[in-house]
Amino acid sequence: MRRSFGLALAAAGLTLLAVSRLRAQEWTPPSREMPQMPASSALAGGWRSDLGAWFAGAGDLASVRALGEGGGARPGMVRFTSSARPVAQWTDRNGDGRADMIEVFRNGGLAFQYIDADYDGTANVMRIYDASGALAREQRL
Repeated sequence: MRRSFGLALAAAGLTLLAVSRLRAQEWTPPSREMPQMPASSALAGGWRSDLGAWFAGAGDLASVRALGEGGGARPGMVRFTSSARPVAQWTDRNGDGRADMIEVFRNGGLAFQYIDADYDGTANVMRIYDASGALAREQRL
């Protein structure tokens, strides 16, 4: 009896630990509308005021750096980093100037993917990853 109580208590503790880790990684995008990719000319810092709401929980926005890839007026991919760790990555897969996939990182690992799978400008899939990087949940929006 004592042993089964101890096992039940240990299982409950592990469950609470897993839930608290997942909850610690919570992120809510400011909108289902996918944001415009920042202009290449704004990557030096001008993007912060326009897109800051997308980085809630990223810490000090002044320390976040953006690096674009793909050239042109609006890059096809922008990586946002802080202290050499990824914060977010935005990808414009169809070249329309609007992000189609936003990946949010926590402690250097992928925590969320926010995806516009049909390229209509509105996100319709959100994937949530646990602290180990495994897919924990996929939510259709």
